[in-house]
Amino acid sequence: MGLVQRRRLLVAFGGLLVAPPSAWTQPRTVRIGVLSPRRESVILKPVLARLSELGYVEGRNLRLEYRSADGVVDRFPGLARELIEAKCDLIFAAGSMYPARALRDATTSVPIIIVAIDYDPVKTGIVTNLRRPGGNITGVAFSAPEVVAKRVEFLREVLPQATRFLVFSDPYSAEQFESMRQTAQQLGVQLVAHTFESRPYAFEAAFEQGEKAGVAALLLPTSPVFFDRRATIYEIAMKRRLPLAVGGSAWWTGTGWLVGYGVIVDKTYARAGDIAASILKGKPPGEIPVEQPSDFEFAVNLRTAKAIGIKIPQSVLVRASRIVE
Repeated sequence: MGLVQRRRLLVAFGGLLVAPPSAWTQPRTVRIGVLSPRRESVILKPVLARLSELGYVEGRNLRLEYRSADGVVDRFPGLARELIEAKCDLIFAAGSMYPARALRDATTSVPIIIVAIDYDPVKTGIVTNLRRPGGNITGVAFSAPEVVAKRVEFLREVLPQATRFLVFSDPYSAEQFESMRQTAQQLGVQLVAHTFESRPYAFEAAFEQGEKAGVAALLLPTSPVFFDRRATIYEIAMKRRLPLAVGGSAWWTGTGWLVGYGVIVDKTYARAGDIAASILKGKPPGEIPVEQPSDFEFAVNLRTAKAIGIKIPQSVLVRASRIVE
């Protein structure tokens, strides 16, 4: 190599050394997994919006790996392994306890962020402690029994003469039933439970069972399958003029349900995005407390009440944070 060529090489090499990092380093793409009971998870939009605000943008420096069990519980373990093998930086366990349990059993190293909808992550063994969960799992949990119990109380206040409520139950919602039953017993109300063992769910038959038992309303727990079929459930109930109550959050009243009580959904889910950002910046998940939301809303649909001939007591209306007219 001649003297001129060596000088050119040294100049080029020196230029690389003094160039700013952005000139030769590409931002690392983050890979985030989502394991959910259903494909169109309601958590995803607010979570991604918050991550985008924090600098993690899908298609730029964020790649999403999505796996859905489509309502089939037995699929979760295999889907969890797929996400582990995809080398995700962290994984969201959305909705019920089943994706969280499958991920817990699949890895002790990949960070897991639960978004627990109406299940207790301590009682179900997902974490050992909410304040210092330890290990590789943290997240957001709004599973307090008093939330489920409150839904029974509100429905009883709307229908003070009622003595029986129909309750649907499936594998996703079974844990919620005990809190409902205890509250109903204290209020002097009997719960008529219809359990769906396998899909497709026979909703017409379930309503017929309720009518024969003389129920005054349907109390619906949180389940991804019930969420997917909420329009069908609503149509059957309205045809039978049976009040529909509580689908897991207050916004259900905007689609015709009589009353609803739950967390403020977007605000709660966005917190999962903040937790994810903290983990991506290096904070161990076991040192991040599992957050419990404090913002809830109670909504009433007066239009539906009028359609089925129910007068909502004023004592209920004054407590509602949202009224659909």
